[in-house]
Amino acid sequence: MFQNIDFETINGKASDRKLVFLALSTCSFCKKARAFLDGNSFTYEILYMDKIDPELKKTLKVEFADRFKKRLTYPTLIIDDKEILTGFIRIAWEKELLEDR
Repeated sequence: MFQNIDFETINGKASDRKLVFLALSTCSFCKKARAFLDGNSFTYEILYMDKIDPELKKTLKVEFADRFKKRLTYPTLIIDDKEILTGFIRIAWEKELLEDR
């Protein structure tokens, strides 16, 4: 998914799962979600959707909708290319990412 996209990689201690974080640079919930990932030392790839070419953004949104049968909202965390967390609800993110650690 998302072939040939230049994601920024954030390296942390926890790298057992592939995490792809889609966000907007101005979104307060996105900032809280990123702080959660950083605070728990996760390795993840991040793409600020508002900083990419509008045509590429449109293509990625269609690809996301086709893959997950859901409209892209922010923040979104894709886990191992098969699960997603949308919005930042701390308890849901903790349950999904921290319980089995």
